[in-house]
Amino acid sequence: MMAMSAGAAHGQQLSTDPLPTPIESTKDIIAVSFREFALIPDMAGRAPRLMNMIDEPATKRFFVNTLDGAIYTVSYDGKVVTPYLDANEARWNVRVYAPTIDTGMMSVAFHPQSGQKGAPGHGKFYTYMDTPAGSMAADFVSGDPKFRDHDTVLLEWTATDSSAPAYDGRAPTELFRIAHPFTFHNGGQVGFNPLAAPGAPEYGLLYVGSADGGPQGGTADPLKMPQNLSSIFGKIVRIDPLGSNSANGKYGIPASNPFASDARAGTLGEVYAYGLRNPQRFAWDPKDGRMYVADIGEALIEEISPVIAGANLGWSTWEGSYRYAGPQGVDLANPRSEEGRVGGRRHPRPGPWHRSLRD
Repeated sequence: MMAMSAGAAHGQQLSTDPLPTPIESTKDIIAVSFREFALIPDMAGRAPRLMNMIDEPATKRFFVNTLDGAIYTVSYDGKVVTPYLDANEARWNVRVYAPTIDTGMMSVAFHPQSGQKGAPGHGKFYTYMDTPAGSMAADFVSGDPKFRDHDTVLLEWTATDSSAPAYDGRAPTELFRIAHPFTFHNGGQVGFNPLAAPGAPEYGLLYVGSADGGPQGGTADPLKMPQNLSSIFGKIVRIDPLGSNSANGKYGIPASNPFASDARAGTLGEVYAYGLRNPQRFAWDPKDGRMYVADIGEALIEEISPVIAGANLGWSTWEGSYRYAGPQGVDLANPRSEEGRVGGRRHPRPGPWHRSLRD
């Protein structure tokens, strides 16, 4: 039943049940079937917390990472599972911070040249992971130094032989470090556009999802960062991991980024899209090349949205297609129309591709 607030301001329709009519169980239903493909070993006596399985066609195998910091290779038939890397080993000088379901090694991405000997990206892959907050300076902070629960780091690893059964390279290089104010909302994925061919503007550019840094079960977006273009929180950023024109000189900021040449003081050139809460997964549609992001909602709405350069996905003004109203729910009065905003400019929002789903 839809719950409406009697104290709502004039014109508001506050609800904690914005989609009261359930989806018919037999209408256009998606059937899910599965079979056991591969068995990843337990880690420290508990089941592995699996995050991603990535196809690396140059070496003809899959790579699987766990939140606890282990990476395995899996043969294409699923019969051979081999430990590839444990980021917790002392020789790497990295400690994975994974006390909760929202922390740890969240994602791994292989450079599109990783299997090409002699190429600048040969042997390179990237891990996006949480580590305990220490004395190291962070490249990105929340703005309030008393809030630093842990750090999230983007690391570049370089294998000597990209086809070796286990990682055979040196300790990783840190590309950037984010000082996270709270335990939860850390983002979830790094990835290259698999549709970009060599020579294309997108080729070799790494996308990174960074959540709003808010606490679980607390006030949503307490530090008001997703709409702040000088903050990395609540963003999808795009970098050239082989470049060097960033503030710390460890990666590049593509000139094609929507805010790369923005004159506004403090605007991060790394930002590709903003206004996100907790972007866990993104992908590109092979049919039309569109990018989509799955953004975890506060309490009521899970959102899947198209992403274009400079897009403002709305959080925390909007939750999905509705105005966010805090504990009272969302405002049904004026849902987002077919127009949204991108970098302050009006643009048509592709309605058929934008859906808000109940949690």
